[in-house]
Amino acid sequence: MLRTALLIGLGGFVGANLRYWLGGWIAQKIGVLFPIETMLINLSGSFLLGLFMTLALHYTWSPEWRQAIAIGFLGSFTTYSTYEYESLRLLQEGAWVKAGLNLFGSLVLGLVAVFLGVALGRLLIGGTEP
Repeated sequence: MLRTALLIGLGGFVGANLRYWLGGWIAQKIGVLFPIETMLINLSGSFLLGLFMTLALHYTWSPEWRQAIAIGFLGSFTTYSTYEYESLRLLQEGAWVKAGLNLFGSLVLGLVAVFLGVALGRLLIGGTEP
């Protein structure tokens, strides 16, 4: 149990720092008029979670490593609370279209990203398992 908690913590450390650096890099390259960095991180995290869990369940990777990556790394890499806060700020500023794009774009495209990750995972393992 302690080993699993430490692995989740290590995964969280790596995921949170990657989120910080990647978010800054995206904001620098694209700008911050719209919280695109949060959306892109959420979408890529959704895709990676779908892909990872499909492969991890098929190959029966150890539960502690599965949790370290899914809960620790990807859980800290994705940015749901930031997504909600940025959406609220856009609404408070009266940027209704941007807020709607952020809220519904992340929601719908996130579902598509998870689906694509699962589909790629299934393609890689040659089956229709989870």
